[in-house]
Amino acid sequence: MAIQRSTETHGGWEQYRRFSELIFLSVSGHLLFAAFYGLYLGKAPIGLGLTLPSMLILGLFPLSKTDISPQRLRVLSHVALIIDFIGLVLSLIWMGIPPHSNAWWCALWPMFVAHLIGVVDGLAWLGIGIAGVMFIWANEQYHWVIPLLRPEDNPIELMQVVFVAVALAFGVIVRAAFDSYNRTIEQKQKTIDQQNRALAARNQSLEDMLQAVQQANLERTRMFAQISHEVRTPLNGLVGFVQLLKQTSMTPQQLSYMEQVNKCSDTLLQIVNEVLDFSRLETAPTQLSEQPYDPIKVAHEAVDMMESIAQHKGVEIVREFPTLPLQVVGDPLRLKQVILNLLGNALKFTDKGTVRIRCSTEYTAGGDPLLHVEVQDTGIGIPIEVQDHLFQPFSAASDQTIRQYGGSGLGLAICKRLVDMMQGSIGVSSRPGNGSLFWFEVPLRLA
Repeated sequence: MAIQRSTETHGGWEQYRRFSELIFLSVSGHLLFAAFYGLYLGKAPIGLGLTLPSMLILGLFPLSKTDISPQRLRVLSHVALIIDFIGLVLSLIWMGIPPHSNAWWCALWPMFVAHLIGVVDGLAWLGIGIAGVMFIWANEQYHWVIPLLRPEDNPIELMQVVFVAVALAFGVIVRAAFDSYNRTIEQKQKTIDQQNRALAARNQSLEDMLQAVQQANLERTRMFAQISHEVRTPLNGLVGFVQLLKQTSMTPQQLSYMEQVNKCSDTLLQIVNEVLDFSRLETAPTQLSEQPYDPIKVAHEAVDMMESIAQHKGVEIVREFPTLPLQVVGDPLRLKQVILNLLGNALKFTDKGTVRIRCSTEYTAGGDPLLHVEVQDTGIGIPIEVQDHLFQPFSAASDQTIRQYGGSGLGLAICKRLVDMMQGSIGVSSRPGNGSLFWFEVPLRLA
């Protein structure tokens, strides 16, 4: 609101400042004739009729520098000008000048108002000026206002010279204001051009910095991918030898230690695989395979792979799948990877209860089939304020989860990347203590 007031005030002040010479020209002409008729000829009514109303016009200039709104300033300007115009018309009649000579003085006012206030206001003042002239002509017949002087008492030649001088000064002031306005516009345009060039240079610098950061991130991701690949090979060997070692005869204590080693190696292998998958998705565009498959069968296979983990935790996996097969064309491996990640997360955060997985086929408004998958658990739930960041890698929510439950924090980010690659969408609905429901849907292409 404060900025708007400042802009409006500056706009009104700028307009009056540009044509302030017109105000002083009008007041000076009034005072000159007021002094001549009021002091030299001794006709006080004429002097007062020209002096007092003109002071109202002179007060517009300092008033325009205040915080008054342009609307109020416009109204006050019209009021002051009308009072001054009435004083002028009365003074012209008191001077005893013939009506055909008085009309020329009334003609200046519409031009004065058009430049000082606005074009529309100047057009409106054409009617006011004509009304003043008509009043002067009517007074010639009906004698509402009695002249104080005879026509021959007025210095007509001097008045004509003054009229020409006022008209010339009026034209010079308007032209000077126009030239000043053009210079101001040109200067502002130069300033805008300089600012545009500075912004363009700044944008180029920011773009170069962004490209450098992106290149650094790409190199870092490639490094992670290379390290993960190099680590996974000996880690697979470690897991294999642990499995062989468990088949040998060991004491119960050794067997307990070996179980811990097996769990740690499996967790480490999972983390390395997730980092490697994420790095591959980040560094190079992954092409989806095109092969016929049954998405319902793929979902069953994913659940079968997680059954042992669920049984070990005492959690039941409930399947809600269609009974009829569905033949489509796409990438079954990527679909299974998304389902496995969502099931793995559900089992990780569910200590008791059930994990439900639902698969259904829906259709868009255009008749295209969609595979809709939901994984619902009865686990700890997710705070609402962190749900918008769940599918972003290395978020604050994933950091907290890693500290408490382990993992890499990249599983949901990988799901998001894969679902986006399949031109689908993924989301979550959860409340703390009430479990979570993760869902995704991807378009299908019938075989």
